[in-house]
Amino acid sequence: MRDLILKEILQEYDDLRTKEREALRQRENQVMDTIPGIADLRRTIIELMAKRSIEIIKNPHLSAQAVDELEERISGLKEKERELLIRHGFPADYLSMHYRCPKCEDTGYRGDIIKEKCSCLIQKILERTYQLSDINDLERENFDTFDPEVFPDVPVEGSRLTQREYMVQLKNRLMDYVGKFPNNKRKTILFSGKTGLGKTFLLNCMAKTILDMGYTVMRISAYKLFNQLFLSALQDNEENLFLFNCLFDVDTLIIDDLGTETQRNNFTNEDLFNILNERFTQGKHTFLSTNLGLTEIKERYSDRIASRLFDTSNTMLIRFTGQDIRVRARN
Repeated sequence: MRDLILKEILQEYDDLRTKEREALRQRENQVMDTIPGIADLRRTIIELMAKRSIEIIKNPHLSAQAVDELEERISGLKEKERELLIRHGFPADYLSMHYRCPKCEDTGYRGDIIKEKCSCLIQKILERTYQLSDINDLERENFDTFDPEVFPDVPVEGSRLTQREYMVQLKNRLMDYVGKFPNNKRKTILFSGKTGLGKTFLLNCMAKTILDMGYTVMRISAYKLFNQLFLSALQDNEENLFLFNCLFDVDTLIIDDLGTETQRNNFTNEDLFNILNERFTQGKHTFLSTNLGLTEIKERYSDRIASRLFDTSNTMLIRFTGQDIRVRARN
């Protein structure tokens, strides 16, 4: 299945590049009809770039000075081209390919000699394989769509802040956190509190920002995660190996609704500890949400897990309290 997914994604990249090449051709025709002399200038640039490549292939020992001279001529002509475009009301990059991902130029791979999967390709594979990152959710639920008015402006028990003030303060705190990603001192975040208080929404906000920064994010419910891990223990195959690799390699792992998974003797405890411990050792980010209180977490999971989750030197413990905003919205 994964080979078919990869083939499908690579075809989409190819279609993107084909579509953009056609769009570039149309932009070139528009510019040629508008700006006198730019066609000759562009032809000269292309000829010099071809000459540079041919000379380097024919003569690998071509002096650095000769290459630099060609580069300097090409750069000068490109700058002149940009000036002409701007003078006639076009963007400076109007005659350049416009890639969705400039890092891999919409190929899915980075590197000239040693090819490595780009983060955008890894993310697409994750999304298709496990249907983990519903883009529609992230478009609806992100920091830009955060609405403080949905939270009641009434005091939170044990705090001088109202629920609305607390959530605005928390939103700003998390925006600051992801703004420093991945150079955060504490790599683990645990949201705890009852349902309907905004935990999943804020996880999605963070996921969207991190994705937009070009990092990979794996979002999965605890129920689905541990069910897949249990089934994978019964059958060793490529798909299960890919799941394990993702759990440990992805830049940010988000486990939602911890505590809703089926408890299978010590199986769940061991898997959860291994995930948390390995990602901690690698310095990877792990975000979790749970409806359980801190005492309930200690009772449900092993001491090793509680110790790892409650280690405040590496974990931000964030408690959600107040009224269920979903109930409030229906009233």
